[in-house]
Amino acid sequence: MGMTMVEKVMARASGQSAVHPGQYVDCAIDRVIAHEEFFRIHTAAEEAGIPGGLPDIWDRDRFHVILEHFQPALNVTQSIRQQKMREVAKRYGLRHFRDALCGVIHRIAIEDYVLPGELALGSDSHSVAWGALNCVGTGMGEHELAYALVYGTLWFKVPETIRVWLEGPWHPALSGKDVALQLAARFTTTFALYKSVEFAGPGASAMPLDARIALATHAVEVGGKFGLFEHDEQVARFLAARTAMAHQKSWANPVAPDPDARYCQEVRVDLGTLEPQVAKPHSFDNVVPVGQVAGTPIQQAQVGSCANGNVDDIATVVRVVRGKQVRPGVRFLVQPNSWAVYRTCMERGFISTLLDAGAQVLSPGCHLCLGMQGTLAPGDTGITSTTRNFRGRLGSGEAAVYLASPATVAASALAGVIADPREVLQ
Repeated sequence: MGMTMVEKVMARASGQSAVHPGQYVDCAIDRVIAHEEFFRIHTAAEEAGIPGGLPDIWDRDRFHVILEHFQPALNVTQSIRQQKMREVAKRYGLRHFRDALCGVIHRIAIEDYVLPGELALGSDSHSVAWGALNCVGTGMGEHELAYALVYGTLWFKVPETIRVWLEGPWHPALSGKDVALQLAARFTTTFALYKSVEFAGPGASAMPLDARIALATHAVEVGGKFGLFEHDEQVARFLAARTAMAHQKSWANPVAPDPDARYCQEVRVDLGTLEPQVAKPHSFDNVVPVGQVAGTPIQQAQVGSCANGNVDDIATVVRVVRGKQVRPGVRFLVQPNSWAVYRTCMERGFISTLLDAGAQVLSPGCHLCLGMQGTLAPGDTGITSTTRNFRGRLGSGEAAVYLASPATVAASALAGVIADPREVLQ
């Protein structure tokens, strides 16, 4: 019997010729990437009675720590935590510690670290984003990461796999987020609970890498343990241009599903008939086509996050707003998700176009997604292409947050109400 992508990776990592769903396996970990959460792991070890914290790190060349979630620090508490993180990094002799780096950990990992075919763990739930590069990535809690960091292994239950088959032409107003929201609308946020999702078909092959990142990132929003795309020439070109950790490129071991791989469910999405989707407050699966909420007044619009702060996302926004003006009374905030993305946007003239249109461009980071900048007041309504719209996620619990793709957010910023981007982008 053939294997899916996640089964192949777990078979390799556990030293077996084959594995099957439901089987428990001990897997060698290829990479761990953490942000400020590593400080909690260290202090938890001390509180458990281990002097000095973790006894050791299993492989310092496979462990990366990035201080990025709160850059620049917005309060004294964050500054003190970062101060202590620098002490901890020195205590462990970390080789790959990046201090005070504005950006989003998942985009930075894609730009610099993760490789096809790896089994990689992160300290954040959106580590599933790395599946865009054919990397089996997932987020873990502090206890699991502590064990993996010391021993270099961790147990897993081999998940079942859902195949999502994408077909049809890709409309310029759509993002990977629209696909994720449509899946949530059809199957709820428990769709892929402790399952791996493979995105396949001609629509997946034609999907730009940044759109793949958005879709893989949101696998966790529909319950997924992993969200994977196959390795192809687009991924190969991206990795060939990558300069960081060049000595590790040979570690890549791309995987593809076998022709006779078994899936627990197969779902088809016709991109040619897919309308822009919008999640209403306060859940990722409270989704309707944009036409059902068009005309809803907004006070704020946001584009950014690990899911939709990529170059293609901002390019889409620029196509929508070029030569136009943000509606008076609307705050339009745009946040690239890394300095590399920011620099590319500058080189292409995107930043000037955004500023001319009346948008505010922020330094890279997670601030918009966590409500640390652009905080909503009671009674405010915002539309955002960040990752979640839970009550209170972006400020007041009495604010309303709608989730949508960058094109929908940009069109809404111009209109002052939620708007269909297909009226702007043909």
